[in-house]
This record gives sequence, structure tokens and C-alpha cells, in this order.
Amino acid sequence: MSLYDVIEKRLSQDEKSIMVTVLSGERQGDKVLYSEKGEVVYGDAVDGICINPEQRPEVLNLGAMECFVQPVEKDPEVLVLGAGHVSRCIADMLLFIGCHVTVADDRPEYLRPDFFDERVRRQCIDFNNLAAKLPLNNYKGIIIVTRAHEYDSICLHQVRHLVDATYMGMMGSHKRVYHAFEVLKEEGWTQTELDKIYAPIGLSLGAQTPEEIALSIVSEYLAVTRGHKGGFLSEGAK
Repeated sequence: MSLYDVIEKRLSQDEKSIMVTVLSGERQGDKVLYSEKGEVVYGDAVDGICINPEQRPEVLNLGAMECFVQPVEKDPEVLVLGAGHVSRCIADMLLFIGCHVTVADDRPEYLRPDFFDERVRRQCIDFNNLAAKLPLNNYKGIIIVTRAHEYDSICLHQVRHLVDATYMGMMGSHKRVYHAFEVLKEEGWTQTELDKIYAPIGLSLGAQTPEEIALSIVSEYLAVTRGHKGGFLSEGAK
């Protein structure tokens, strides 16, 4: 069985793997696949490698060789709630960074095939029925960009108890978000639950157009799912 057959099989079984590619030294070009427990599942073990289940992509210098270590996982699933102009731009950018994208709205006229890339899954669903109609626990990211506050609130209630989503964000002004969260507190939401919601959504980029707003949102999604805070790489470098 080839390396890529092994990877495909493990992905189909929802098993996480870590790939080690030798960049220099006698074993240059070798690829070794590890389980998240550190067991070799393909190839010959590399001396000095310590496998971390939460491994991030990085280059390791092991003295006699350098290795590139990276997790091998399924492309993340992201759900975009709302199908307006910003949503279309968000969907395009998520596709560009390798995500599987589902866009849901209750207005069929906003889900026309010519509005979205053919790879985007379009779902016409009443927002009150999200939990019943969609596999919400499968999504690594949930982005709420509906047309009005009342629909944002409905969506928030539908995703309230999700534990597997790494990122949940909601669009809106500071004033709109403040009032929305005050209502949620009155309805029994805890501060811990509210802290899971990134709102207002996005990084502070001075965005104005739908494309720029989408860039700020997808940038925040990427930063959060990678375990980073968005900022200037140049800070502290001079």
C-alpha cells in the first residue's frame, strides 16, 4: 500500500496523522507517517522526532538532518449562515485556503447557482431548523452573517451547545453585538458561552467593501484555528 493510500484510508476513518518529510541528510526525501500517538504507520522512524498530537507545521533541526513536520487532516468544514454579498466573498476565500464550505439561508433567491462557486454546498433552510437539518458538530468553523439581528440570535441558539467548532463568529456593530449579548444573558447564557463567540467578527483591517470585510473575517478564522492572534509580523523585528 502506498503512502497516499494509507493517508486516504486513515482520513476515511477520521484518524489523525503526522507527516515527517526529511529535507536534508542521508535520508533526504524520505517521508514517514505517524499516528497522533507517535506510532509509525508508514515508512521508517526518524530518530529524535517527538510527535505532538497538536502538531503545527514546522521545520525541525535534528542535527544530522532537517525535517518538515505537519499534521495530515481532512480539509476543515466551515458553515456560513447567511447568503448575502459578504457571504459570497467569504465562501470564495474559504475555498481558496482549502476549506469545504456550506452556505445556508432561508431565501432561495440568494442561493442561486450563479452566485457561488460550484464547490460550495448551498442549503435553503429555516434558521430555526439548523440543528435538525445540518450536521453542526462536523463544522470546524461557523460564521454568522445573516441579514438581521433576529436571525443572528436564532442561529446563535442553534449552535449554542456545540463543542467541536474551533471558531464561531457573528457579524455586527459593537452596539448591535452588545445588545444581542445582553439579551442572551437575560435568557440564561453564561459568560463562558458568550466568550466562545467572536463578535464583532473579523480582524481590524479598516475593511469597507464586501471583499475586504470577507478578508478580515477569514483572516480571523485562520488565526483562531491556527492558535495565533492576528498582528503585524514586523512588530518587534526592528
